[in-house]
Amino acid sequence: MPSDKVEKKRKRASNGHERPSKKPALELRDLPPLAASVVDDDSELAPVIVTTPGVNAPRSLRLKPYLKDRAASSTSTRNKGIVSSELLLQSSEHPKMDFVGREANDDADSQLKHYIAVVDPEKKSWQFVEVRKVTLRGAVRSTKRAVEDESEAESEEEEMKTMRAQKTELTNSFGTKQARKAAQSMAENAQLSNAPAGAASAAESAILSSMPLDTATDIATKAASVQAQVQANKPIPQANLDASHPSDVYPLDVLVPGGLSTLQQLPGITEWQETVHSGQAVSTTSRYVSRRVEAVVNSTNTTQLQVLRFIFLLLELARGLRPGKERGSKRLPPREELRRILSSPTGAKNDTTEALPVPVIDAVRRKFAPQGSQITKNDITFIHTTICALSLHIPPQPAKDGGSSSQGGNSPNELATDPSDLRDDLHLENPVITQYFRELGCRIDKIREAEFAKWNIKGGKAEAAARRVARLKVPLVFPKVSRGGKK
Repeated sequence: MPSDKVEKKRKRASNGHERPSKKPALELRDLPPLAASVVDDDSELAPVIVTTPGVNAPRSLRLKPYLKDRAASSTSTRNKGIVSSELLLQSSEHPKMDFVGREANDDADSQLKHYIAVVDPEKKSWQFVEVRKVTLRGAVRSTKRAVEDESEAESEEEEMKTMRAQKTELTNSFGTKQARKAAQSMAENAQLSNAPAGAASAAESAILSSMPLDTATDIATKAASVQAQVQANKPIPQANLDASHPSDVYPLDVLVPGGLSTLQQLPGITEWQETVHSGQAVSTTSRYVSRRVEAVVNSTNTTQLQVLRFIFLLLELARGLRPGKERGSKRLPPREELRRILSSPTGAKNDTTEALPVPVIDAVRRKFAPQGSQITKNDITFIHTTICALSLHIPPQPAKDGGSSSQGGNSPNELATDPSDLRDDLHLENPVITQYFRELGCRIDKIREAEFAKWNIKGGKAEAAARRVARLKVPLVFPKVSRGGKK
């Protein structure tokens, strides 16, 4: 039978430290009335409120202040010192972080005034002072781990590796034999090309320093001999490197087979003189010859006139070549046709001038066509470079040669010519004809303002800037042997 008594739940024993269920009411204190005032101070050294969103800056952190002027608004009611300058706070004292604090310039917070209150309990007053508000932010400083010397050296080498070095390493590891050979060749060429022309690289210097003095001297002598051998194998006339004057670098005995004897047997020179003395113009198939023959005749310099006639002979020889069997090669025309071409002083087919002597034709063939009727590409280049060397013996204005350089003659220390007419006669590109003169040891220069009359410049500096002249001076400057460039 159920009991009538209702069992009551027993309360849990209390340990005496229970938290009260209600918050205790704050005891209000009656503060005495304070007299408030605003300090009117226009100093730029105002107090600073620093906020650090997202960063817990150490309390002992010392910040260095930097001030920079900024344009202040004349209608602003703010502290003039705060408005006219901008504050920057910076600190690098933390071992891992850099802190920088800046004032807001472009957000809503920059339009507000910020104050702090200084309470004086004795005087029962508080004073409000306008302050700056700076946002302090931190950034982790990039540091390198301290490792052992060997590990540090390896990491530095890894950092110095470029994309090309990494590609070369992959090629050496997984590339084909041909690819590895090409990569090795590129690396060798890159090492050679890093040093300036004529200077030894670090590896070369180390090797030379470990060698005896006689061995190093032999290497320098061999390098000079290689340069001389390369120069001798080029299809250009042989230069006299011991010459003291430019006119002796390429003497006529070297350029003309038979020398002065051949020049004296050239036909057509008398016809040129008679045509010029009669007041008529000498018309030829060469722009170079036609523009200079009158001045050369009037100069009464027979040797220069003979040289100009031999230049025309070589121009006609180059123009009369026929296509050869191999690509880039040419062949001489039949013997009688060749004699007619070389004998004509104007290039006309129906010319009735006396024929060129057979010994002269044979001497020309032996010098410029040593393989018989077939002429290789090198033989053609040799004809062109010989013409270029001969043109240096014709001054810009032959009638005034021997006088002042600015008046048209060659200067005492150089021979000069304008390659443009020869370029047109030989149907060459401008870089090709200028390279021919460089191979001869010439410098390609601009025309100086004092030489405008000498080179017949009538269009002023604009025309002079578009033209170049080749100057032969002693000592000669030949193109250096290529040491392999970067690829």
